[in-house]
Amino acid sequence: MRLKGLERLWKRIATSVIAAFLPEGARGERPDWRDRNYRVLFLRHDRIGDMILSTGILRAIAESYPTIQLDVLASPINAPVLRHEPYVNEVVVFDRKKPLSFPAAFLDMRNRKYDAVIDCMVTAPSLTTLLLMIAAGARYRIGVKALGNDFAYTLPVPARESADHIVDKLGALVTAFGLQPSNVDLRPRIRLTTEELERGERIWNGETDHRAPNSKRVLVNVSAGRAHHAWPDARFSAVIRAVRAKLPSADVVVVSSPADRGRAAQIAAEGGGRLVEDTGIRDAMSIVAHADVVFTPDTSISHVCSALGKPAVVLHPKGNSAIWGPYKTDGRAVDSLTASVVDISAEVASEVLLSRLA
Repeated sequence: MRLKGLERLWKRIATSVIAAFLPEGARGERPDWRDRNYRVLFLRHDRIGDMILSTGILRAIAESYPTIQLDVLASPINAPVLRHEPYVNEVVVFDRKKPLSFPAAFLDMRNRKYDAVIDCMVTAPSLTTLLLMIAAGARYRIGVKALGNDFAYTLPVPARESADHIVDKLGALVTAFGLQPSNVDLRPRIRLTTEELERGERIWNGETDHRAPNSKRVLVNVSAGRAHHAWPDARFSAVIRAVRAKLPSADVVVVSSPADRGRAAQIAAEGGGRLVEDTGIRDAMSIVAHADVVFTPDTSISHVCSALGKPAVVLHPKGNSAIWGPYKTDGRAVDSLTASVVDISAEVASEVLLSRLA
C-alpha cells in the first residue's frame, strides 16, 4: 500500500511539472477536418482486448473524412489485431516495457509530424499516455475531459455520462470529429483473411472432420491475464463434462496461452475435450470464428467474440460485466458475487452455458 501511495505521489508531481511547461498551442481551437489532409495518431499501447474494443471507434474516426489519415500507436502484443484493417494507415509499435527505447520512439513520433493525437484513456488518466501525447508534438491534443489529464488537451470532449460499456465510453472521442456516438456504429470488428479462416476450419477439423451432423462446436479458453479472473482447473473440466453429458456429439476444444498449455492439456483430458494449440492472437481469432459458443473468463478472447459476432459465456468479477461484458452480441455474462471469479461455481457456469447451447 505504501508503494502504491508513493507511485501516486510521483505521478501527481510529474503531471504538475508537465502542466507548468505545457504550451497552450491550439487550446480551444476546433479544426475543420475537411479543409486539408490531417495526420492523426491514436494512442492504444496497452492490451489486446482494449485494442479489439477500440476498432469501432478507430473505424469511425478514420472514415469520418477522406482527409484523415489515421495511424495507431500499439503495443507489441496488440499490434497484430489491426494487421488487416484497411482504415488504418500505419501501426506504430511502442514497447513501454523498454524505457531505454523511449527517446528514439519519441523522436520518431515527432518526425512523423502528426496534426492531432488522441488519448485512448477514457476511464482514468495515464502518465505514459500523457508523455506520448506531448512527445508527438501535434497541434491538436484530444481526450475526454475531467479525468485528470484534461489540462493537456487542446480539444477536450465531454464524457458520455450515461454510457456503461467501455465501447460506448470510448465513443465520446468521435465527437471531436463532428460525429454523434449514438448515430455511429461503434461495434468492434476484426477482418480475417481467407487464409486465416481456412486455417481456423482446419484446426477444428483436425486431420479429418470427425463431427456428427449438426454437432455443436464449443470453445473453452482457460487462460486469464489477471489473478481475479482465474478460475480453478477442476471447474473447467466439470463444465466440459456437463456439456458432454447433455450433448454427447459436441466438439469441445480447449485453448490457452502458451504458459498455460500444461494445465489446458490436463483440463481437456479430465473433461473430455481436446487441446488445440494456437500460434498467437490471429490464430486464436480464426478458431473463435468457427465456434458456435465460447466459454471464457473475461479476457481478450471474450472481446474477439464481440468483434466476430460470436455468442460467448463470460465469467466476470462483481461489477465488471457492465463495462467489459459482451458488446451487442448474443452473449451471457456470469457475474461473481465478489471481486474474483473463483466464487462462481461450476454448476452455475454449466447451467448458463447449457442454456445458451440450447
